[in-house]
Amino acid sequence: MSEPESVVEYAIDALRDAIREGRLAQGQRLVVADVTRMLGVSNGPVREAIRRLTGEGLVEITPHRGASVRTFTPADVAEIFQLREVLEGLAARLAAERIGHRDYADRLSALQSQAEALLADGRGYIEHNQAFHELIYEIAGSARLREQARQLTLPIYRLRFHRLMEPASAHTSATEHARLARAILDGDGPLAERLMQHHICSSGEAMLAALEAAPRARRPLADPAPRPRKKAPATA
Repeated sequence: MSEPESVVEYAIDALRDAIREGRLAQGQRLVVADVTRMLGVSNGPVREAIRRLTGEGLVEITPHRGASVRTFTPADVAEIFQLREVLEGLAARLAAERIGHRDYADRLSALQSQAEALLADGRGYIEHNQAFHELIYEIAGSARLREQARQLTLPIYRLRFHRLMEPASAHTSATEHARLARAILDGDGPLAERLMQHHICSSGEAMLAALEAAPRARRPLADPAPRPRKKAPATA
């Protein structure tokens, strides 16, 4: 990775973490000059980081206001989960039909066996949950379906209200995953589709409840600063 690109990746990671962990609130403006001071990098990498995070759906740019952390209204979340029900239900059915290919059955069984041990670890279970759905997309074998589902899923899962939702719903999620995995391993496509649709619907209801309960207070951009994984690379 080139030096300038490493600085861009640092800025992306730092801003993404701050958004996901709620240190940058929904709707909060991202002024380039403030972000450069916060991260200790130059303007160019910050502008590129904001551009890429806009592509991920975490940041939005509006006329006369500039860049800000994307705001998801309850209506946005409800619409996203309605679409996910259709797409991920299809993915589950296709996965059940293709579970006999390659080492998919072994991989799904191994991943599912980790779930119970991760229930007490909020961040660990969220990462496991994403890995579970990612594996189902892979088994389904449709790159286009996977891309569409990921575009709907990733911004939502990176928001703070998902982290707040998890402790109250992890056991329900794990139980639903177990039933869904069993249907896929049994090759029962129609059942897998129905179970996935139910799972997405109940997840959406929990997400909406968390969104309503999440604090809406704005915080100064530089207080507190993101906790990056490493120091900012030196710029040329």
